[in-house]
Amino acid sequence: MTRALAGLVLLALAFACGKSTHPASGSAESAGEGDPPDSAPPPMDAREAAQWAAAQQGDAEELMRLEDLVGCEGLRDRSDDPSRRMTALRAMEYCPDFSELPWLADWATQGPDADARAALETIGALAARPRRATDPEDADDLRAGCGALLSLAKSASRPRDRRVRAVHALRMLADRGCVKRTDIPTDFETR
Repeated sequence: MTRALAGLVLLALAFACGKSTHPASGSAESAGEGDPPDSAPPPMDAREAAQWAAAQQGDAEELMRLEDLVGCEGLRDRSDDPSRRMTALRAMEYCPDFSELPWLADWATQGPDADARAALETIGALAARPRRATDPEDADDLRAGCGALLSLAKSASRPRDRRVRAVHALRMLADRGCVKRTDIPTDFETR
């Protein structure tokens, strides 16, 4: 049994040490530094297209592979195509940081019901992760995303389901310092 366990550990390490095409793991050129901020994403190659197709079914492993392949920014950029948007929203759950929280909060607030629900579920999954050290740049994104979620939670004109999910996410994010617990609405039952 210990041999099998050791084999699994070695396999996991080999997989984790494999070459990633995630922008953060490449050179400055591959990360797109120097590109205009509103430039279109590069054409999709066959490998990426195949991964998008595999992830479209919603399997967690395929979504993780997609995030690893294109990165969080790549997911956002490719979501301009409505046929890929839901997949991108779901794959964002596997982003290593809160860099896309403002974008997700925008979808949670302004998107159609299905997209808003997916964005709020992803935000909830990100918020439920154990706290860890993040880059200083992430603090700005976290604060901006929490501000948008707080506005959603306080807006009586928004659908109740969205407000409830925003409150749940904010409660989990409060310990990260992006919102005060006393600012989170309690004027309606969230269960």
